[in-house]
Amino acid sequence: MERFISKKISSDELSILDNNSEWLGIPKSHLMECAGYTFATEIMAQGLLKENSKVAIFCGTGNNGGDGFVVARHLSSYGVKTLVILVGTPDKIRTEEAQLNWDIIFSNLTYSIQITFIKDSTDAEVIKKIIEKDLSYSLIVDALLGTGIKGQLREPISSTIDTINSIREKEKERIKIASIDVPSGVDPDTGKIPDKAVNTDLVITFHRIKKGLKKTGKYQIIEKSIGIPPEASIFVGKGDLLSNLKLRTADTHKGEFGRVLVIGGSKNYSGAPAYASLACIHFGCDLVISYVPEVVGDVIRSYSPDMIVRTSPGKWLSTKALEEILWLIDWANAIIIGPGLGTDPSTEELLVKILEGNNIGEKSLVIDADALKLVKPHLDLIKGKKVILTPHEGELKIITDSDLSPFDKIEKRGIEVFNIAKKLDVTLLAKGPFDYISNGIMLKINKTGCPEMSIGGTGDVLAGLCASFLTTGSNPYQAAYSAAFLNGYLGEYCKKTIGPRFTAMDMINNINNGILSLQNY
Repeated sequence: MERFISKKISSDELSILDNNSEWLGIPKSHLMECAGYTFATEIMAQGLLKENSKVAIFCGTGNNGGDGFVVARHLSSYGVKTLVILVGTPDKIRTEEAQLNWDIIFSNLTYSIQITFIKDSTDAEVIKKIIEKDLSYSLIVDALLGTGIKGQLREPISSTIDTINSIREKEKERIKIASIDVPSGVDPDTGKIPDKAVNTDLVITFHRIKKGLKKTGKYQIIEKSIGIPPEASIFVGKGDLLSNLKLRTADTHKGEFGRVLVIGGSKNYSGAPAYASLACIHFGCDLVISYVPEVVGDVIRSYSPDMIVRTSPGKWLSTKALEEILWLIDWANAIIIGPGLGTDPSTEELLVKILEGNNIGEKSLVIDADALKLVKPHLDLIKGKKVILTPHEGELKIITDSDLSPFDKIEKRGIEVFNIAKKLDVTLLAKGPFDYISNGIMLKINKTGCPEMSIGGTGDVLAGLCASFLTTGSNPYQAAYSAAFLNGYLGEYCKKTIGPRFTAMDMINNINNGILSLQNY
């Protein structure tokens, strides 16, 4: 499965992996401890600190500074005389992990670690004179800014970078500069310098090399593991979900949070399209229209006053509804086709006409339930489009005439799903005890869920969640794995809070509570 793990990583991807590791039971404080320890031991291995030499560690108030606090603790354990310079004030330390490690060195390690502060450019000049005057200093550690840098630098960070660069220029034969993860001021995703950056000699970067860091003659780059397991990349986790949860801003207006069209229902099925629509409504999508046969229209309206229902005469949807559906497709950001749709030949004809329509090409589409059976002879119409297919194992066999390996044979089943997605050129969400999600380029596996979800309606909720993520800005691959994770988590949440006998409506009614519990996890 390592073939699906990127060799280089963006700052957003690293943040996701941090949260995913926490979801797997590895606290962020453990990762910070590993980062600081790894950095310190590599510094010693490189011979950058000799006996009786001193190190000055310039720390910001974020997690990069937290790494610096840990580095200070480990270097002091080697007997290195350590000066920590906090650039800012302790009350501005931004994360629990950084605060924990600051409290350790500030309150308890006052013998082995000296601490001072830079609050303005005057303080920076004082520190510069101290380091230049004391010939014992042989190393400066840059722990100012990590992967979250954006735009112009603020004071006192800006003056501190000037100070570090000035010391390096004047004392480059005596004092080396080593940066934690990235040189402060360098955009880790592009390698560009929006304002100014530390002129470093060595970068010890964590987990994977950052996309913006290129091999260069300017400085040496060493990549070190900090204990983020492969599972954090392979399995969908809390980080994947949170990164795809769009938040409303102060100037958000109705319509910006997505418009979903649900096409489904037949004389025998009214619940399925209702579940899909209600999942979108409870997720927070702005407008959701259910397009169904007239025979079930009033039943679906009765589910909730939030339902907007349009109907076409008859017991099944047919090409008589085509003109209105095409108009609604123009209106929608994301479309779900299939819940309760039935498999009447006239409905298959409608599906083909929809997929052949000029306005479907750029739309995000979820094909679910009965539509999966109807689309089998017409897979060429969805190839390369922004489509999510959501089959369970039996439906996938109907579509592809192929059997999958057992769900817990991760390597084998993963490659099978990947190859099918690549061949179909769509995003495939293969449902099961473990969900396998692939777009033919990448692959993720979702392990949330419980056996109590093997009831009617949970697949329709999943289809609604797929559309919800699509219509709020996620691409089909992101939407599919985020929806799979959230759907499974909602089942687990209902089992824990309601009991093992819950329904699809219970899951829908707990979407908000489930998301809040994840955010506070």
